[in-house]
Amino acid sequence: MSKSPKPKWHTRWKVLPHDPVLALEDNLRTVEAALPKMSLRRRMTIIRLADGRLVIHNAIALDDASMAALEAWGKPAFLIVPNHFHRLDAVPFKQRYPDLVVIADPRSKGGVEAALPIDGGPELLPKDPALTCEPLDGCKIGEMAFVIRHGSRATLLLNDALFNQPHLPGFSGFIMRAIGSTGALKVTRIMRLFGVKDLGALKAHLARLAETPGLARLIVSHGQVIEGAEVGAKIRAAVA
Repeated sequence: MSKSPKPKWHTRWKVLPHDPVLALEDNLRTVEAALPKMSLRRRMTIIRLADGRLVIHNAIALDDASMAALEAWGKPAFLIVPNHFHRLDAVPFKQRYPDLVVIADPRSKGGVEAALPIDGGPELLPKDPALTCEPLDGCKIGEMAFVIRHGSRATLLLNDALFNQPHLPGFSGFIMRAIGSTGALKVTRIMRLFGVKDLGALKAHLARLAETPGLARLIVSHGQVIEGAEVGAKIRAAVA
C-alpha cells in the first residue's frame, strides 16, 4: 500500500530557527527565519493597522515568547499568503487563529487553496491610511505590492518579485548562486521562469513603485531589507 505524498506545507505549529522580531516602525515589524533543508531564508512582515489589528504577510511560526509579544502588540486578523510557494506555515496560523481572514491574489488562488481555503483577495483588507496594496503587473502568480506609511516615510513590501539575498553557504547556497538567485537585488531567473508572464510589464510596475513619495525602505521575502534615500534608485537599477 503506497503512502500518501507528504504535504508541501506544515500541518502543525513547527518552529524553525528564526531571528528576533525587529520593530522597523511603530506599525511595522519583520522577522527572518530558516527554510527546511535549505540555506535560503524567508521573511515574515507584520503591519499594525490603526485599529490595532495585525496584517501578517508570509506567515512564519515563531517561538512562544515571540508570538506572545506579537499578540500583545496587536490582534492577528489578516493573513496574506503571497503565492503557492509561501504556504509553509499558513495552515498552522489559521489553526492557531481561526478568525484570521485569509487573503491571496486571485492569480494564486488554486495553488494556495490546495493548503487552505482563502476568503478573498486584497479587497478584504480594511481601508487604512497607512496601508495600500496593488497586484503587480506581468505576474502569473499572486504577487502583490504593499506600501506601508509611517509619518513621511514609506516602506515598499514585495514578495518574490525581487530577491535581495546575499550568496549563501553550503551546497544549496552553491545551487542558488548557480541559478542566479543570490548576490544582488534582482528579478531572479526562477521568478522569470515560474512567476512572470510579461517581464517588461513587471519591471515597468516596479520602476513606478520606486517613485513612491517618501520611499525609505524595501522589504522582500528573501533577502536583506534595504533602507535609506537611495532605495528607489536601487530598485530602478535592478529592473533597468
